[in-house]
Amino acid sequence: MPTDLQSRSGIIWTYRFDAEGRPAPIPREELPELAPEEGFVWLHLDLVHTRAQSWVAAQELPDAAREVFLSQETHQRLDHSAQLAWGVSHDLIRSVGEKSDSVGALRWIIGERFLLTGRREALHSIRMTAEALDRGEPAESPSALFEQIIEYIIDDLTDSVVRLIDETDNVEDQILLDRLRDGPQRVGSIRRVAVRQHRQLSGLHVLFRRFAEAQSGRSAPDAVKATAARLLLRIDTLHHDVQSVQDRARLLQDEIAARSANRTNRQLYVLSILTALFLPATFITGLFGINVRGLPWMEADAGAVYVALACVFAALLTLILLRRRGVIGD
Repeated sequence: MPTDLQSRSGIIWTYRFDAEGRPAPIPREELPELAPEEGFVWLHLDLVHTRAQSWVAAQELPDAAREVFLSQETHQRLDHSAQLAWGVSHDLIRSVGEKSDSVGALRWIIGERFLLTGRREALHSIRMTAEALDRGEPAESPSALFEQIIEYIIDDLTDSVVRLIDETDNVEDQILLDRLRDGPQRVGSIRRVAVRQHRQLSGLHVLFRRFAEAQSGRSAPDAVKATAARLLLRIDTLHHDVQSVQDRARLLQDEIAARSANRTNRQLYVLSILTALFLPATFITGLFGINVRGLPWMEADAGAVYVALACVFAALLTLILLRRRGVIGD
């Protein structure tokens, strides 16, 4: 019975690519090397596995790359030497059978003949890339394979941004029709999602722009620099869309606040008018409630009717005075 050396080493899967870029999974009983004689390899590791950490520590990698790959740091970053590039990117965590809204860290090292990735939670873009390779999709180089992984991350963000734009359009229509009752909650949810996406895209944008355009990127591998430049174009467009959603969400919150203030003002206006109309009647009923001699109509059979008419007359007189002073009406 063959021994599963890869599982024992904390390797989730490995693929070998020939000179034409055609992928083939490496048998589980074979432990791959980072420098194949032909083509390149992709190794994906479970960094929770202590033996995976030991395996990485035994490889001939720069100390800085090894430290980032094995660290607990979750901030997005990108570093390089003349031969290698390494860093951390954010990706959606994949729950049972589907992706979730939580974000995990993908760690990677790109060499001339290998791509090394690692994670502590199952990630969606990695699974999508593996499924594409299983369908026979080629990859010309480690940088091209890395670009494919990042493109899956960007595709997930694009889908999320499209859904967010649709939700924003729906909320905006309901607000303009004054039919939305849970507007603050829905707009608040839109802003929370947009802020999370903006942070993720901002991190990618800063990393790839600095890598593709800054002076420090000149000593990096040319293939990785070209990959960063191509990815930067997609990230810029998506970053602009997320900023647009954030701006619209702020405007919608201002619109909701203004409509709520107008509604409150109308209610206070109506309440003030009613208070002014009933104030004379309240005074009259309070006056006739005093138990002293000399009150009119005390002995009259229709005294209650007279008092009621006096209250109505006082309310009408108050209404006329308010209209003449322009408090109500045109």
